[in-house]
Amino acid sequence: MARSGRSAGFNFTGPLSGIGNSLLRRFGVQAAERKAPEVLKQEAQVTAHQGIPLHIQLWLGARLPFIAFTTILGFFTYLYHIVPIVPWLIAFFSLVFAVIVCWPPKHIGEKKRGIWDWGPMTSWLLAVGLAVAFGHLNYGIFESWINTTFLREYEGVKASTDPAILPDAGILTFADDVLLETTMSAGYKFWFYNYCAAPIVGAGDPSSAPIAYWAVGVGCCDSRGGFTCDSAQDKSAHQAVPVRPYNIGPEVTSHYNHAIRMAAAANDLEVAKETVFVSWHKDPKTVGGNVWWVCTVSFIGLVLVAMCACFGCQAGLTHMSIMQQH
Repeated sequence: MARSGRSAGFNFTGPLSGIGNSLLRRFGVQAAERKAPEVLKQEAQVTAHQGIPLHIQLWLGARLPFIAFTTILGFFTYLYHIVPIVPWLIAFFSLVFAVIVCWPPKHIGEKKRGIWDWGPMTSWLLAVGLAVAFGHLNYGIFESWINTTFLREYEGVKASTDPAILPDAGILTFADDVLLETTMSAGYKFWFYNYCAAPIVGAGDPSSAPIAYWAVGVGCCDSRGGFTCDSAQDKSAHQAVPVRPYNIGPEVTSHYNHAIRMAAAANDLEVAKETVFVSWHKDPKTVGGNVWWVCTVSFIGLVLVAMCACFGCQAGLTHMSIMQQH
């Protein structure tokens, strides 16, 4: 940023300065006065140690990034299923703001930009990036509550029921002749995690039809058999909550598909063209309510950590300002 010494003129600097300056002119803000290089150099020598006022540094480098982090995280966690575009727009405009407003101006003379000159913009980039990452992760967990609260419950679902007729399923209650075959499960090992899949089949002949419904989980099975994910060991459990690929991401989806192919090959099963991942539960509504609390506690914890980081940034900026004055 650059200000003129006597007038109310104002100019942005940086790679997107043209956008910011155009907007300022539209709102009636005058451009900063252009001065000769000799005059600018003399003024720079006088104000070499002045820099941006401390209260502006605190807002740009600590407080506003904290507000952006909390807002983006909250929208991803609680409102992504209603207005999915809004948190992405907030993140985008936050990044644009960081580049336009927080890009450090060049120092006149021999002094170059230091690491602290990039501090406010770095703070924004970290805040937005972490908010998007943690917010998306929190929403992936939050999906169980959304399914059990807002989406439709289907009863009497057969192992042969076409998944295409259940696009809005939040809870699947399977028929009495359908069971989770834990002995036919398989686990696909990737790094430190075991991605598990077990077929949901008809009780008469498990291999008689293509298997469309698969219970999945992480770290709750052996390489062959031993599937204990969620309520798999509870014989009275007969319900499931869909786990949609767009929430778990393409990498985890690929790992689950590897496990499905392994289970099918080991047990001579035919996999349906369209498969549905589910988590197997006795009482999905209770699980959904518990998930709401888990995500809320996670949200509050992340906000508290961000608040501590905000206080730390303010302390660091204040210390550096005092050091520069001396």
